[in-house]
Amino acid sequence: MKTWITQTALGFLATMAIALTSCEKDETKVVLTMGAAPQLKASATTAALTPATAAASAVTYTWTPAEFGYKAGVAYTLQFAKQGTNFATPQEFDLGPVLTKSFTVGELNKVYNGLDCNIVSGVSTRLEVRVKAAIVGGKVDPVYSPLSGIQASPFQAQAAPADAWAIIGSATAGGWGAETPMTYDFCNRIWKITIPLTAAEFKFRANNGWALNLGDDGADKSLEPNGKNIVVTEAGTYDIVLNVNATPKATFTITKR
Repeated sequence: MKTWITQTALGFLATMAIALTSCEKDETKVVLTMGAAPQLKASATTAALTPATAAASAVTYTWTPAEFGYKAGVAYTLQFAKQGTNFATPQEFDLGPVLTKSFTVGELNKVYNGLDCNIVSGVSTRLEVRVKAAIVGGKVDPVYSPLSGIQASPFQAQAAPADAWAIIGSATAGGWGAETPMTYDFCNRIWKITIPLTAAEFKFRANNGWALNLGDDGADKSLEPNGKNIVVTEAGTYDIVLNVNATPKATFTITKR
């Protein structure tokens, strides 16, 4: 009797196992099949950027919907990057489901300045442009459109400080009669210059006059108004950085190349 009951139980369990296996095989599975990436179209591939035309239209981008193989909410991001950087640090515009984005001259110039805060006005520069499409809340890798591009000569949108600093002194080629202007670094808010110097002296001065000048009374790289001349002990080419925003005093560094 036990043998018959045991065989019956085993038979029932085997039947259930087959049924469960069959259910697993017959289960409907959702398979993600990649369709088309968005196709990007630009109304222009060059733009003229000037402060006077900041409100004028520069370029409009449109793109086709991305297809992920099933109905899903898709969000689009328009990306700009310097040519050759592989979009390592892009300027991005999150647009949700929208399939177009327009830029005025001022807005496009802001994109350029956002990619390079020390941009030089009037230098023709090419940016690469693409659209990223991603499923909202999904764990699927985004897809990207083929690259487009825009070529323009942007202008520096930031205003330099009112006081323009320079190097002057017997250590420079111009001596005490002609100063050598420094360049303002908008990214780091400092003045800098690379300059050949002889073994002599120099000072910092602003606005091509002596009303505002800085020297180093304590030879400690801290600067004082109307301070002592800075001594160069060895001739060579030097990188000089002036930070007039440092507190409690302006500071400088001088490094021989």
